[in-house]
Amino acid sequence: MRKKVIVLALCVALFLSLVGCASKDAPAQDEGTDKKDIKVSVVLHAMNSSFYTKMADGAKAAGEDLGITVDVSAPNTASSLNEQVDLIESAISVGYDGIATVTWDPSGFNSVIGKANKAGIPVVGFNQNAEGSGISAFVGQDYEDAGYEMGMYMFGEVLNGKGKYVVASCAPADSALIARTAGIEKAAKEFPDIEFGGVIDIGTDLTNAYGVIENAYLKDPEIDAILGVDVFSEAIGTYIGTNKLQDKVKGAGFDLVEGTLEHVKNGDMQLTIGQNPFMQGYYSVLELYMNKAHDTQFIDVNTGAQMVTAENVSEVEPE
Repeated sequence: MRKKVIVLALCVALFLSLVGCASKDAPAQDEGTDKKDIKVSVVLHAMNSSFYTKMADGAKAAGEDLGITVDVSAPNTASSLNEQVDLIESAISVGYDGIATVTWDPSGFNSVIGKANKAGIPVVGFNQNAEGSGISAFVGQDYEDAGYEMGMYMFGEVLNGKGKYVVASCAPADSALIARTAGIEKAAKEFPDIEFGGVIDIGTDLTNAYGVIENAYLKDPEIDAILGVDVFSEAIGTYIGTNKLQDKVKGAGFDLVEGTLEHVKNGDMQLTIGQNPFMQGYYSVLELYMNKAHDTQFIDVNTGAQMVTAENVSEVEPE
């Protein structure tokens, strides 16, 4: 990677040492910018899930902790590239000091990010990464590694090296979900008796997702596992639990929303993987603040892959 990847603990240390340890009696540094004047625009790609609101909450919390202005917006239509680009364009026109956005399209943000950079406004990408888009840093999960971890656990520990699986994706063309799927497929190659049954597009509505999963299973009842790669994985557990298929079909997914955690507790799913959306929003704002107020360099932040199974689900809070 072009920048150093750091763990969250180092980010906490960075924040405490550079922001929270100054003496009240010490003279203010002449850095050209009063922190109360710093304004950051956070542009999400959707707000139709508690997972996305956690990212917004993290960004707002950073603004409160740092004493700066943080404005959060999102398209009216989930994952509308045109609407999201328009929101970024507006942030550039207003003259924000920094922009944080979910760069979910491989190339769709290149032009507008280039415009921001030309205007002297740095852009931090978070949650989903688009290599070569011009962002100053990325804050989020290593998606392929996370998918690989899911595959290794499900194929090795749950299916015991044998069976057929399908991947359930809310957006099969999404770069992050493609990377997670690639990681799962990479893991599958280590198990000769694991068969890939394809990707099913479940969309972003849980009721619709349930129906797509149902149709896929009725069409191919030889499916042994359904692996979700996004926040709508909850529908997998709902289908398995409703139809009492726990002994026939295993499920896994991403993100620690309440419904998915309940499915893991009840045995409808065997695994879900968290990526800390609150910290993704928080550290995106922190990076932009530190660069503007203290002229620090941008760095990529890996927010990790938290494996949640029946063994530790009772200790996990929904996100």
